Amino acid sequence: MVGLAGGLNGAVSLAVADGDLGTGNGVFGGALALVLGLVGAVLGGPALARSRRTGLSG
Repeated sequence: MVGLAGGLNGAVSLAVADGDLGTGNGVFGGALALVLGLVGAVLGGPALARSRRTGLSG
């Protein structure tokens, strides 16, 4: 869930940033947040599914 939220935050930040790369308006930060959020969601999805499958033992 956090990865999706980060990706969404990056997409919104990228959408509202005016200017180009290197202007200091957050274009690179928004793009980086979008990519890292999507990577987190892709890596977190299988981990969540695996934890639900195995359950807690202890």
